[in-house]
Amino acid sequence: MSSIKGLEDWILDKRFPDEKRNVQVSIHPKYIDIKSIYNLSPKERKAKVAEDRKQKIEKIMKLNLFTSYEVTGSPGKPSGLKAIIPFLVLSKLNKIQSIAYFTINKIDKAKRKVLKASTNFYCVKMTVVIEVEKQKKGIQTIEDRMVLIKAKSFDDAYKKMEKVKDKKVEPYLNIHGELVRWRIESLDDCFVTDINTPEELNNPGGVEVYSKLKGRRLTKDRVWNGEV
Repeated sequence: MSSIKGLEDWILDKRFPDEKRNVQVSIHPKYIDIKSIYNLSPKERKAKVAEDRKQKIEKIMKLNLFTSYEVTGSPGKPSGLKAIIPFLVLSKLNKIQSIAYFTINKIDKAKRKVLKASTNFYCVKMTVVIEVEKQKKGIQTIEDRMVLIKAKSFDDAYKKMEKVKDKKVEPYLNIHGELVRWRIESLDDCFVTDINTPEELNNPGGVEVYSKLKGRRLTKDRVWNGEV
């Protein structure tokens, strides 16, 4: 049973027999093979996706693994199943091809472990201003800087960077003998990455450290005709 994802997050009461134990799960069917609907219109694709999901859910229900179940989503667009399944049958869900994944919501006579807050690498975007002593006119140079920091949450990442921001900046002399300092002016954005360890930065495909969605006007050279 240890191969079941999510089961390690629970502490079972060993005094209660597994034969009587039930598990509440949420089941999510696999998404349709996207290649099978390439040549359909958008309206036809939506209908095909809904029909495919409905068929997969019905197929899962017909396996008679559940004590009870209910279909989630709407009648026209079902999204999955919420079901009660005997504990000793739970591992069978791993072998069903039409299931993408399932999550454990509750186990009879079991407690969910209190998990320690995990840490991730967060990317904090900031504005750094380059200040020259007594400069009152002209163009002031600023820098868009992005810093990776390990933190437990967005707030934790900001708090850590606030401490760096508030530190006194040591100035230096430029080629003209003027004092210059690089000062963090503002913390502008924060992005949680999928990086958990420094070793993951060695990924030959690269790692995403920051992302921000924007909009732009479509032009003829930016139109995608759907060919892959």
